[in-house]
Amino acid sequence: MTTSSKPGSERHNHRDPEELEAKHVGSLDSGAPAPAIEVALAGAYARAEAGKIEILSRPDMLTGEQFAQRLGLVRATVNNRRVAGKLFALDFGTKRGVRYPAWQCELIEETAGRESFESVMRALATVGAWSRYRFFTRASPSLGGSTPVEALKRGHGIETVKAAETWASGEQGGA
Repeated sequence: MTTSSKPGSERHNHRDPEELEAKHVGSLDSGAPAPAIEVALAGAYARAEAGKIEILSRPDMLTGEQFAQRLGLVRATVNNRRVAGKLFALDFGTKRGVRYPAWQCELIEETAGRESFESVMRALATVGAWSRYRFFTRASPSLGGSTPVEALKRGHGIETVKAAETWASGEQGGA
């Protein structure tokens, strides 16, 4: 976490747990007794990994094939849109591929919803996939306590893009 120059305001860096884990857990392999903070961090990373596996294993997390079927597309088209930043997916490991949250099907079926969703994705392009997932699924004060998914479903694209820009700038929650 970094603190901004404004008194009383905090800014959060949105790093993926894997990035942070590599920095902290590497020192645990040295054979020397680990300081309590590093032991605590290793435990936190293990819990985060277990949480990720739990999320990715849920029935609403679709494979590329399942997602393509729901949208009436071929898997290659879905993959191309994901690579272009127009669809959201989380990596489930090299052997398991990626998972697409089912909630985005409803968001991208209509042209207006798809355009708003893609605008949000562009605003979040600089943050990691898990940070994007947290953005989409957590209530946002700037959206009246709704999640961005709920706000997009109600047609509040402009407000959701602004919330995404605030999130990506490191100020979770916004104004």
